[in-house]
Amino acid sequence: MKAYWSLFVARFTLLLQYRAAALAGVGTQLFWGLVKVMVLQAFFTHTTSAQPITFQQAVGYVWLGQAFLMAIVPWGGDRDIQELIRTGAVGYDLLRPTDLYNFWFTRALALRTTPLILRSIPLLGVTIFLFRIYWA
Repeated sequence: MKAYWSLFVARFTLLLQYRAAALAGVGTQLFWGLVKVMVLQAFFTHTTSAQPITFQQAVGYVWLGQAFLMAIVPWGGDRDIQELIRTGAVGYDLLRPTDLYNFWFTRALALRTTPLILRSIPLLGVTIFLFRIYWA
């Protein structure tokens, strides 16, 4: 278990180097979230029938989706592992004294956790502050 924890910490700190990319991601997700909220506002203000959820609930759903997008991205696989498989160097990982599945799972967990922390916390903080002022 100690080897996997060490691997997680090493990958986590390696991925923490990309703070500027995370900040740019926060800005991008904030922009697209605002676009989605404006589209929803247009639909909700011009509807003639009752909607299944309120506008505030829809806005909350949009911001939760934007904040946790990096947790489930299908296009964001571990490129290092993809390269190991492509070149055939995965044999070196098979020789390690650790289980290959748990080794790769730990890497993937760090790969998903770091951007989630770097993006979701600032994005949710900004949106909670922004929309508390806007709809107060």
